[in-house]
Amino acid sequence: MTLSPSLLPEHVVLDDFAVEATGLLVAELRAAVRARGLVSVALAGGGTPLGLYRGLAIMAGDVDWKRVHVFWGDERLVSPDDSGSNYREAFEALLSHVPIPPENIHRVRGELPAGEAVADYVAQLREWAAVHDPRAPHPWPRFDIVLLGLGEDGHTASLFPGSPVDVAAPVIAVTADYQGRPAGRVTLTPRLLNDARRVIFLATGPKKTAAVRETWTIDDPVRFPARRICPANGRVTWWLDRAAAGALTSPA
Repeated sequence: MTLSPSLLPEHVVLDDFAVEATGLLVAELRAAVRARGLVSVALAGGGTPLGLYRGLAIMAGDVDWKRVHVFWGDERLVSPDDSGSNYREAFEALLSHVPIPPENIHRVRGELPAGEAVADYVAQLREWAAVHDPRAPHPWPRFDIVLLGLGEDGHTASLFPGSPVDVAAPVIAVTADYQGRPAGRVTLTPRLLNDARRVIFLATGPKKTAAVRETWTIDDPVRFPARRICPANGRVTWWLDRAAAGALTSPA
């Protein structure tokens, strides 16, 4: 199912975090296009990135969208028009407002059964890499930019506390119950995420303060899955607002 374009409010008010993050991400996108002729981005779900996505829609003219390819770090096993779909949120906040070619949008087909959704996404990743990223170290893309959120429990993408740390597959299906919202999901794993050139964590608000502090200071990738993300040949950056960063003194 294809969603219809939504209307961006005439007067969108972005908070300071969204404004600054938008400017930084636009610079990252433009730099990647200059360096490699295109840019591959894995989008994050959840509420935190939505202000950033709306900011990108406002600054659409500053990005060469025909050279942008978007993927998702994780997705719920729901139809693309479902209110819980990460694709739907990104489409309504960003993709329906910018001139990105439809063939540059590579979504997880969450309407499929779990095993089929995983196989389909793996096939999309491999086919894209074979054409656009043949020098990648593995048969999937080396993403230019990966956006990741952070849950109050320390999860990122759909990698949850207690889940296996060492997973050989680049994409897996999981069953997760976060804040009383059980859902089947498909997620990229550290096997793929750690190939990225740039990983950017986004966290805002006082509800994320403890998760940020504990992730930074406790070396326990079982309890805090964000610690599993450490690209060997890439960079990890945290974009935090004052509330989320409030308990930090220095990184681990």
